[in-house]
Amino acid sequence: MTGAQLLINIMAWFVIHMFIAYRCTKISPFYLKKDLALFKVQSWETVGIYKKFGVHRWKPWLPDGGKLFKRGFYKKKWESRTKEYAQLFLVETNRAELTHWISILPSILFFIWNSPSIGVWMVIYAIVANVPFILVQRYNRIRIHQVVLKLKRN
Repeated sequence: MTGAQLLINIMAWFVIHMFIAYRCTKISPFYLKKDLALFKVQSWETVGIYKKFGVHRWKPWLPDGGKLFKRGFYKKKWESRTKEYAQLFLVETNRAELTHWISILPSILFFIWNSPSIGVWMVIYAIVANVPFILVQRYNRIRIHQVVLKLKRN
């Protein structure tokens, strides 16, 4: 890969990530509240799979892009003990997870101007760059569901 190709790929990824992140901030919470299959907690997720991956140890090191845009939601810190805030946080984990799933899809576009081998590396990059964020959102969703249940009981 030439230096020019590298620069084009870096710039393309930056534009793609920012465009998708911005567009996802525009998705109505109505659609993110729905119990879509993508957001459902699976039974295998509740048996400590995320603890085995050590998500709780490395998740603080990941950046939170929630405040990049005006309508963003910062998820690094729990800011309220209300049921409404917990439900909003849950919606925003759905938004973040969806954003990262969508961010993987454009990787196939890189085959247009790159060699097939570089195209494969772009797909690998997209997966490696987004799956950790998806895992964190799914890990957080389980924990937030527990908080919401506890708040409903009180």
